[in-house]
Order: sequence, then C-alpha cells, then structure tokens
Amino acid sequence: MRAEWRDILRSTPMRLTLRLVALFVLISLLTFAATWWLANKTLLDAAESTLDVELDELSASGNAAGIIAAVNMLSAKAEPEDMILRYESANGIVGNYREALPGNGLREFDPTDRSDDLSDRYIVKSRDVPGGVLTVGQSADAFDELREVFGQVLSYTLLPTVLLVLAAGMISARRSARRLAAIEDTLDRLRDGDLSARLPGMPGPADDLSRVGTGIDRLAEAQQASTEALRQVSADIAHDLKTPIQRLSVQLAEARDELPNGASTVALDRAEAEVAGIVSTFQSLLSIAQIEGGSPRARFAPVDLSALAATMAEVYEPAAEESGHNLRIDIGRKAKVMGDRALLGQIIANLIENALRHTPAGSDVALTVDGSRLTVADSGPGIPVDEREKVLRRLYRLDRSRSTPGSGLGLSLVDAVVKLHGGTLELQDNAPGLRVEINLAET
Repeated sequence: MRAEWRDILRSTPMRLTLRLVALFVLISLLTFAATWWLANKTLLDAAESTLDVELDELSASGNAAGIIAAVNMLSAKAEPEDMILRYESANGIVGNYREALPGNGLREFDPTDRSDDLSDRYIVKSRDVPGGVLTVGQSADAFDELREVFGQVLSYTLLPTVLLVLAAGMISARRSARRLAAIEDTLDRLRDGDLSARLPGMPGPADDLSRVGTGIDRLAEAQQASTEALRQVSADIAHDLKTPIQRLSVQLAEARDELPNGASTVALDRAEAEVAGIVSTFQSLLSIAQIEGGSPRARFAPVDLSALAATMAEVYEPAAEESGHNLRIDIGRKAKVMGDRALLGQIIANLIENALRHTPAGSDVALTVDGSRLTVADSGPGIPVDEREKVLRRLYRLDRSRSTPGSGLGLSLVDAVVKLHGGTLELQDNAPGLRVEINLAET
C-alpha cells in the first residue's frame, strides 16, 4: 500500500497537481496581500482624515489656553479605550493620556500602560500647535478586525480549496497510476513472450493513456501475427526439409555399404559430417526460435543450479580429460532459480563445450556457481571487446574460428535461454581467456 501511494506521489499527474496547487497558492497569497495592503491603506487614510479633523477642531482657538480647554472638554467625554488626547506645553501635560508618546506624525502606538481603560493599539497623529504639541489617537480595533477577517477568509476559502484540489489530484493520479500499472504489466508480459497479452478495459472517458493502450494492443496484435507467421514458416521448413535430409543420410549410408572392401570412405565421412552439421544448425535455429517465442516458460519450476552444474561437470569430465583439459567446478552458496532444467543444462553444456573447443590442451576450464550466479572461465584466446556483442548474433563467428567445428549458434542459444529466464549474460576478460558470467533470479 505504501509503495502504491509512493508511486502515486511520484506520478506525473500528481506532480502537475502539486505544481498547479503551488501556483494557485502563490497567486492567492499575492492577491490577498495586495487586497490587504489596499484595505489597510484605505483604513489608515480614513483614520488620518478623522484625526486631522479632530486636530483642526481642537486647535481652532489658535492659543494655548483655548487648546487646553478644548482638550479637557473632549477628554471628559471621550473613552480612553476609543480615543486618547494629549497636549504638551510649557505649562505641563493635559488630556486623558499623559504618558510619553514617541515618534512624530501619523503612526501606530502601543501604550505601555495596559490597563482595562486603554486599547491595545492606537493610530495616533501629532501636530505642532500654538504653545506645544497636540496628539490625538483612535483605537486600532478596526485594523485588528480587518486582520481577523482576512485570516478567516484564508482559513475558510484558500485552505479548503487547496485540500479539495489536492484530493482531486490524488484521485486522478491514482486512476492514472492504475492505468500505467496495467500498461507496464502488459508490456512485461509481452517482453516475456506472452504475445497474447492485452490491456484490460480502462473505465472512464478516453484520454491520452487510453490512446497509448490502444497503440500497444495494436502493436501486440501485429507482433503476434508476425510471430505466428514466422513459426508457421519455420514449421513448414522443418517439415519440408526433414524428409530430404533423412533421405540424404540414408543414401550416404547405402553408398557406404555399396563400396567394395578396402575402398576409401573419406569423401563419405566428410559428406555425413556436413549433413550432421546441417541438422545440428537447423535444430539450433529452431530451438532459438522456440525459446524466443516464450513457450518453454510453461515448464518453469524451481531448479537447484548448483546440483545441475555438478551433474553437467560430471558428464563432461571424461571429454575434458580426453582432450587434455582439467575441468574444475567450484560450488559456493546454493540457491534455486525458476526455470527449465533442460534449457539451463543446455547453456552449461554449450559454455563448457565452447571453452573446451577454444582452450589449449593442458589448460583449466573453471565452472563456478555461487547462488544464482553461474560462471565459466577458460584460458583461451578470449573475445575482443568490440566483438563481444557480435558473437551473440546467430551464425556470427570470429575470423579465427571459421576453420574450427561449430555453427556460430552456441552463444546465441545461451543468450536466448538467459533472456527467457529474465537473467543477464556478460562476456568478460579472464586475462587470459574468456569469462562468461550469467546472473539469474533466485526463487
């Protein structure tokens, strides 16, 4: 479940949703900031206009005595929580707030006396008037209410909108993730040789993923038709050539029997060897075609790779001794792999035969199994780096190997079997010689 949600969060629809949400939040915050600035400026301008009117009225007498009388009269009626007044002259301070008021002009002021009679903040303005400095302030509750309103707007509009968009994005991303998972599963089945694999029906309206799925199904149908046609051609060729080759073998045997005693059979021996080579090459090509078609996968079962390697080494040990080689086997950690025992045995046989064929007499051929890793190493001439991909092609042979027996299909067959089992094949330098390393998946 965690992996599913992790994939959803990493999906393209979810990333696009997060980007759109981030852009929406940024634009919304910028809009709110601009609106707040305008509203705050409007309130501040209104407050300044009100304070200017009060300052004008209080200083209308034009003399200190008149201002003091006006300030005392208004102070007696005004609530300090709503309005503060202060007139500082040479004769002292009058008004309902007599503490120091720092600053000049229009400003915010937080009184040091936090008594119940005072507000938390005031918008105050000071002006030089006859006889001293006159200051009038009004409560900043309207500004606090504005902040509260904007906070509520952000909480009750922006946050729910973001959550709704994120939820919609996650639902869309999950739907897309399921479609992508179905596409990936179908592609995996096609890659593994199941050419009948098709995408399941996708609910909902058609979209770009639906078009991709339709394209994959069409490609799979064409590939399946092409493969079936190739298999049919291979079967027809096998059927049509089987009888002529058998007749040729019989005719060569009859020719050998009709030769007089003491006659040379060298030419017949060569002809029979060529026929055997044709049969072997043809059989290898058919085997590779069947393997690449994926049909042996139905026979897969757990196989003890180390036990299979030990058996193959025992089978080939007499041949190695006869050719003057020392076949060594080293078994490390034991493990089982899911596969076809006969085909896995075939790749071990091909690799051993290839090593014995190209390694000088008196040299070692090492077969190593460690878990699901199989390695065959020899001390022969090896394969140049630029030729290692080419030797996996069908019928490709190095120039120096053209005079030796073989069809150039041994490594091709090994490569096909390894791919059928979902493994990897790597040709390495054994310094000197060739080291073939195969990695399979453990059960």
